Parts: sequence; C-alpha cells; structure tokens
Amino acid sequence: MELRQLRYFLAVAEEGRFSRAAQRLHIAAPSLSQQIRALERELRVPLFERTPEAARLTVAGVVLAERARIVLAEVDRALADVRAAGADSRERLTLRVATMADLVLGGPLRHAALAIDGIEVSVSSGRGDDAVEAVRQGRADAAVVWSRSYPQRDLAGVVLGQVVLGVVLPLGHALSGAVTVPVAALADEVLVMFPREPFAGTWDRAVDHVFPAGAAHDHVVIEPDLLNAPEAVLRAVGAGTGIAVSILGLVDHLGVEGITVRPLVPALTWDLEAVWRAPASPAVRKLVDFLVESSQDPETLVEPVRSPGDGRRDATVTA
Repeated sequence: MELRQLRYFLAVAEEGRFSRAAQRLHIAAPSLSQQIRALERELRVPLFERTPEAARLTVAGVVLAERARIVLAEVDRALADVRAAGADSRERLTLRVATMADLVLGGPLRHAALAIDGIEVSVSSGRGDDAVEAVRQGRADAAVVWSRSYPQRDLAGVVLGQVVLGVVLPLGHALSGAVTVPVAALADEVLVMFPREPFAGTWDRAVDHVFPAGAAHDHVVIEPDLLNAPEAVLRAVGAGTGIAVSILGLVDHLGVEGITVRPLVPALTWDLEAVWRAPASPAVRKLVDFLVESSQDPETLVEPVRSPGDGRRDATVTA
C-alpha cells in the first residue's frame, strides 16, 4: 500500500465521485480508477459501492478512511517538522476553513500566514463537518466552521460572530418586491438546500427557521451537486426550482442573475466559530486570537455577537 494510493482513496471518499476526485488530483479518471482497483485487490475488500451517480464508501471503506486520515496527517506533520528544523524557527499550523467561511473572512484568511509572529499558517478549505473532524483527528490544528451541532461540542471553541441570512427568491416571485419577508409567508414554498450530512448544524438551523411548524417531505429539495458550490443553489432558484437562504451581502458577490434576496423576519443567523483541541498550545492560542480580532474587521460579513447587558462582543469559549 502506497501513501499516494491512500491520498487518492481519500479524495474519492471526500468528493463522492471519481470524476471530481480526478479533477481535484489533476490526474485522468481512468488512472485514478485503476489505482483504487489495485488498492482493493491488495486489501481484498471493496472500498466503494459504485453507481453512475456516485461512489459511496463500503463498511470497509469507512474504516480505511478513518485510519488513512490519521496516517496521512502524521506523515504530513512529520514532513513539516523536518522541513521546519532545516529552515527557520517558525511553528507551522494547519487551519481548515468550512465552505463559504472563506468568502466571509476572505481578507483575514489570506493574510493569516504572514500576520502572526513566529507562526506559519497553512489554510485549506473543507466541507462543513469535515473541518471539525479534521481537528478532532489531529489533521488540522484549528478550524473555522459554521454553527456546530451538539455532538461536535466536544472541541473547544469561540464564537467569532454571526452572519445574517436572507431569503433568495426568483425575480417575479410574489414576495420579491417586499422590503422584508416574514417566515410565515414561506410555509408553502419549496426550499433548495445542499446535502445535510456535511453541514448538519447549519442545515438544521436553516430548515427549522424557514419551516418552524415542520417541513413536509416535498418542501425541501436536496441537490447533491450543490455540495461545494453556493452559487449553484442560487442558480437553481433562478431556474424556478424553489427558494433558498444565503448570507446577506454574499449574493451580490456571487453574481448570479435572475434572483433577488430579502431579509427575513425574524432574522436567520449562523454562528461562525473557531474550534481547536484543548488544551491549546501557545501557537494555537495566537491563531485563535488573530481570528477573533480579524472577525471584527469591517470588510468582513461577520457581525459581532452582542451580549444582552452591555452590547459588547461576547466571545464565548466552550471547552
């Protein structure tokens, strides 16, 4: 078994399709398929259930994925430590950023690698819950994620702030001319959503907010291809599939035509959190402090969390 094969295997597991994994790895899809077949022959077990639409992990594949992430994380960390020993004295940290959080904190994240004395930060994107899991398994030192679900609160965390979401409507919709849209007016609408699994916390928060009385089975349309493409959700709305929710201020940035966005009443918000494994090293604390300070930059789309008593930022740390 080669480390390259493990990296190929994880790419397919994370992307869910051989074609998308091949694009991510910059290799031909047939070559990738051959490498995975060779790995399956060596292990004598199938790792994926293959269909024309997707490649899903088997039970054996799930076990290998969990172990492979740990093995590759240790290999990468060892390589980084060796290179650091031969280069300079800066400590290297890995920061995983959930989908769309990089758009909200784009400027500060671009400067993170240079802005913290004595620390070199490697920033990479990850799918929702995968970013949390990367921290839990030691594949990342910290992560910036959206509202965590309850089982994910075993990690230490600080709320950096909140983003406000609006309802995205197709042009010509009966509510498109309203200044604000009451949630009660959306009871009979169809909500276009990304798959729940990698984004459980934000998914539940959005669906429960739009349909406080509960969503019927045909009230939510899930598009598997929308996993890493927020603009694809907006295009589905423009095509008449339904409505959606998106971060206010981000819709115009994505430049999708045929839609409009309106604030919701009551407002829908998502928390933006930094998470890490406790106890935090001094370097991780420096990184977290940088993220807290950067989230207050007026150029970001993050609004500070206000405490009820004095109106100041409430940076809530959870252990």
